[in-house]
Amino acid sequence: MKPKRFVTGSIRQKLTKGVILITLAALFISGLINTYYDLTDYRERVLQDLTTQADLIGQASVATLQFDDPKVAGERLALLTLRPQIKAARLYTPGATLFAEYTAAGVPANAVFKLPADGELEVGREQILLLQPILFNGEEVGSIYMAAEYQFLPRLVRDLGIVLGVAALALIVSMLMLRWIQSRVTEPILRVTELAQQVVRQRDYSLRAEKTTDDETGYLVDAFNSMLEEIGSRTRELENSYSRLSSEIQERRDAEQALRDSELRYRTLVTTLTTVVWRANAKGEFISKQSSWENYTGQVAEQYLGLEWLNAFHPDDLPELKHYWKVAADAAHEFEVELRLWHGESEDYRHVSVRAVPLLAHEGIPLDWMGTIEDVHERVLAQQEISQLNADLERRVMERTLELENANKELEAFSYSVSHDLRSPLRSIDGFALALLEDYNDKLDSTGQDYLARVRAAAQRMGMLIDDMLKLARVTRADFNSTKLDLTGMANEVLQDLRDKDPQRQLDVQVQADLTANGDERLLRIALENLFNNAWKYTGKCERARIEFGACNIDNAGVFYIKDNGAGFDMNHAGRLFGAFQRLHDARDFPGTGVGLATVQRIIRRHGGHIWAEAKVGRGAVFYFTLSPKEKAIEY
Repeated sequence: MKPKRFVTGSIRQKLTKGVILITLAALFISGLINTYYDLTDYRERVLQDLTTQADLIGQASVATLQFDDPKVAGERLALLTLRPQIKAARLYTPGATLFAEYTAAGVPANAVFKLPADGELEVGREQILLLQPILFNGEEVGSIYMAAEYQFLPRLVRDLGIVLGVAALALIVSMLMLRWIQSRVTEPILRVTELAQQVVRQRDYSLRAEKTTDDETGYLVDAFNSMLEEIGSRTRELENSYSRLSSEIQERRDAEQALRDSELRYRTLVTTLTTVVWRANAKGEFISKQSSWENYTGQVAEQYLGLEWLNAFHPDDLPELKHYWKVAADAAHEFEVELRLWHGESEDYRHVSVRAVPLLAHEGIPLDWMGTIEDVHERVLAQQEISQLNADLERRVMERTLELENANKELEAFSYSVSHDLRSPLRSIDGFALALLEDYNDKLDSTGQDYLARVRAAAQRMGMLIDDMLKLARVTRADFNSTKLDLTGMANEVLQDLRDKDPQRQLDVQVQADLTANGDERLLRIALENLFNNAWKYTGKCERARIEFGACNIDNAGVFYIKDNGAGFDMNHAGRLFGAFQRLHDARDFPGTGVGLATVQRIIRRHGGHIWAEAKVGRGAVFYFTLSPKEKAIEY
């Protein structure tokens, strides 16, 4: 049997439906194939990219795993900040012990990620998990785990949007073509249809259709004219029986209305049927026996008929229930509220969800009220317990924060105390060594003088190390006050101080004009002093030394840089560059403590930025750094 929607309707409608269905079917199939191909291709690219990243990080971390250097491994993993779609990464030793880990910004540090089987991928709707071994010369030295963002749903939404857009355009073109076809195929039939409508409106059965063709349409016109003649003769007979049929039709309408009212009551009852079902009149009075109410509350009819059923609720909740009831009754709309109701079996009040739905007449006036009561006692108790746990957790966090602040203060006091206690003997060693050189220089041979010079150099170096350690600690704990700064002026001041200390140096200095940034003035000055000191020091052996400070755009982000043509360094050791007391050059060639770049890195991180370097041995180095990503850091 054909569906009714294709049996009824005009030829124009059927033709329109046919064209639309064919167009939509073709578009649906092609769109489905295109969407499937695109999602499959996207998935393969994401998996390939994640596997490649895992291989690169794994190979770059072989040395750290072999030499048990989790700090450098952590810095390797920190490079994944350049890949925002990677949310977490971890390195494990061959014994499955966590060696180093990385968590992207915005992801909780204690977030738990499910580990897939070794060497397998696990693809979910929102993330992809990978765990694969790290091999070196055919031997497993560890394993790497990665969790990456997988934007399956946004990709699907985009593809569906494209398919819908193409479908809309195709439908427009189809409708234009359909309009042209209809004007030539369906026009004769439509004229017959219009005549039929005119006959129905005017009840003039003397009208006749004009025959213009001898095909099937002409045959249809002849049949239509014959039908009009027949209808005219029978119309008179039908009019005679109209009065009798009118009464029968009215009876039928009354029966249909009664059936609709009964169906409405049934549907309302079904939608509210849960635990306790009740029914009240328009005034909210129970006027009949409520079996489910009796089973829950343990009351008998005499205790709840009329408005007595309200007394089963907790006295403290009655004002709220009456308020909700009055508002709902005035507006004739449903309401839902959580209250406490007497429970006969437990002989105590329990938390319930009360819902009431009005059964409205045609004028919008409530005829009856039907409702349900659902027991939510356990859920409410669980919510209360969770609220209490959250309050306890906040209190514990505040206590731990206070303890940490006190510990930091004690550590700072200890650092100053230790530095003072160490400086005193160091000054004594240096002073007595100097006294020996001055007073007994003629009694010491060259070896003794060299030993005393080494003692003084070591004592002075120890003093410098103590000072640098204190500076590093102050950078971490110092207050942060962000303002808009003139980096060009600050750089010129630092470079002028270096020229004043070493006026004999001849070098070319270029500072880009109008460089500004938002940050802490004191901390950024310390960072620039350390970076320019490095450039000044490592260009000391160049005939034509050059130092440049400027800004550029990398990946649509503003980046500052300090460039020199000095000694440079081997990029294979770049991972040690920003570690405290890590040096890439011999102290006899370029003196220093190895704390300056570690201080710079901590300052840049406190500004929410990132620092890295590029260099070649004997051809200089470039230090790049960014500031806070939350605001425009560079204006030039």
